[in-house]
Amino acid sequence: MCFSLLIARTLAEFHSVPLVIANQRSQLVEKLRHYINLLSGVNNELYKRIKLSACPFLNDIPWSKINEDIDRIEQVLTNENSPWPKLTIVNCHNDTQTLNFLVDENENKLSLIDFEHCSRNFWLYDVFNYFLEYAGFETEQPDFDSAYPSREQQRKWLEVYLRHAIFLNDKFERTLSIDELCNLGDRLRPILHLYWSLWAFIEALLNTEAMKKFDYVKYGKWRLNEYEKTKDKFFTQ
Repeated sequence: MCFSLLIARTLAEFHSVPLVIANQRSQLVEKLRHYINLLSGVNNELYKRIKLSACPFLNDIPWSKINEDIDRIEQVLTNENSPWPKLTIVNCHNDTQTLNFLVDENENKLSLIDFEHCSRNFWLYDVFNYFLEYAGFETEQPDFDSAYPSREQQRKWLEVYLRHAIFLNDKFERTLSIDELCNLGDRLRPILHLYWSLWAFIEALLNTEAMKKFDYVKYGKWRLNEYEKTKDKFFTQ
C-alpha cells in the first residue's frame, strides 16, 4: 500500500479510539478563540509584543473582524439545520502533515507523533488538513490551488479511510456519498487556513529564534489571505 493510503488507514484507526467521554462537542471554535484572545489584547503581555513588533503587518491585522468571523463560524457549526452538528466528533490530531507519520517498513504500518494540537474535532478536519498539506508545509507561500489533491484522489483516499473507520458504523456519515463528504470537507478549508494563520502569528511572537529559519509572519499572512479568499465557501449554506 502506498504511503498516502497507509496514512488514510492509520488516521482512521486513530480516530476510532473512543473518546473518554462520549457525545462531546468539537473544540475547534474554542481553539480559534484561544488564539485570537492571545493576539487581540485579552492577553496583555502578548499584545504588548505585537505593539512593539518591528513588523507593521501584525499591527494592521483586523483582529476584531477575525473575532467576529469566529462568532459566525460557531453559528454555522451549531446550526441544527446544517449537517455539522450531525458529524461525528473524535480525538483529532489537527496537524496531519506527512512528517507526523513515521513509517515502519518492516511492519508496513505508520505511527502518529506530535500531539501538540490534539483536541476533539470533526474527523473531516484531520482529513482535509492532510489534503492541504499536499501543497507543501516547508514553504512560506504554499501553492494551495495547484497542489491540492483532485476530487478523484480524494475519493480513493477516503475509500481506504472509510473501510477502517469503525467509529463511523451506524453514524450519520454512512448515509452520505463520498462526494458529499468531499463537499463538506472542502468547505472546512477556509477554517484550516484561519487556524494555521493565527498559530503562525503566535509562533512569530513567541519563538523569535525559529523566525531565523522560517518567516512565520509571511506564512501567517499567506494563510490569512487564503482564508479571506475562500471563506464564503464556508459561510454560504
